Amino acid sequence: MKKLFVLLAVLSLALVVEAKGELDYVTIGDKTYFSDDIKIGASNLRICTENGLTIKAPMKKIDAYLVKGRRCKRLPLISYNGEVKCTGLLELVSFRNGLNLYKYHPKIGNKDLGCCFYEESGLVAMFFVYKNEKLYLRVNKNNAKTIFPFFGVTYKINK
Repeated sequence: MKKLFVLLAVLSLALVVEAKGELDYVTIGDKTYFSDDIKIGASNLRICTENGLTIKAPMKKIDAYLVKGRRCKRLPLISYNGEVKCTGLLELVSFRNGLNLYKYHPKIGNKDLGCCFYEESGLVAMFFVYKNEKLYLRVNKNNAKTIFPFFGVTYKINK
């Protein structure tokens, strides 16, 4: 009887989540918060939980989030010489065959990480291919002609 009750509870929860669509979430450390009300600022992220609690966290402590279909994950940013320069929240653009194409908007001083491209919105972005959360390929002017079509992405090179 207990198994039947647990099964029905899990099934009903799955149906509620499926009917609503993908629920937004934020991962900070080892905790994941689910909410419909997540606001992303320049330096902070604000989460309003179901029980009325508001959590404010600096962006540098956020490990991953999904907000309004935009999925970001904190990954290491590796400079041309192979050293980990820092970590950054990279947006998942597309995935295929175990490879993930991520987009990163460089800050001042981080342009030595790779080649810059223009997005449709006109912002400058860098693209990286990761496999199992490790840098697999840095997208540059030479390989962009094959990488972007492979992932189904349009691009424009920043000159």
